[in-house]
Amino acid sequence: MNAASLRSNLARLDAALCEPARLCIYGSAAVMLLGEEDRFSVDMDVAGPYSVVNERALDLAASQIGWPMNPPDDFSGDHIEWVGPTRLCLAPPSADNAVVLWQGSRLCVFTLPPADLAASRLIRYDPTDQSDIQFLQIQARIRYEDIANAVDHLPAAFRNDLLVRENLNNLRRDMERWMP
Repeated sequence: MNAASLRSNLARLDAALCEPARLCIYGSAAVMLLGEEDRFSVDMDVAGPYSVVNERALDLAASQIGWPMNPPDDFSGDHIEWVGPTRLCLAPPSADNAVVLWQGSRLCVFTLPPADLAASRLIRYDPTDQSDIQFLQIQARIRYEDIANAVDHLPAAFRNDLLVRENLNNLRRDMERWMP
């Protein structure tokens, strides 16, 4: 899916929901809704612990519109990835830092500030993650220091992860190279 089809899926999901839902998203879908229109992905990552939704109602509505939640591993279509607390490399949102990305009549989709999104990508930091961080650096004018501070707010398991810390150092080098 691209940004346009993501918005279409959100509108269809909003219409299919029978009760209010507030989803915290991150990853590629958040970057697409922040303006990276040419970005493609097959999933929308939802931070389960930071979302306020009846999961059964969300699963049912998503299934009804053909946008399944956590389909089998061999599923290759667009889907929703519900990410639980043990896999969630994202700082918790607060009332003053939530960024609303999409709002319907029942569905509100939000994310965290760009530095937090960039920090969440350091658990993997592959070329796609690097491209998304570069987009955020240019569009939101985030600095290395902003991302390093955001890493300090990740859940403890990730904040102290050696790979995250190594990738933070790699990011410092890369951001200097990316500077216009």
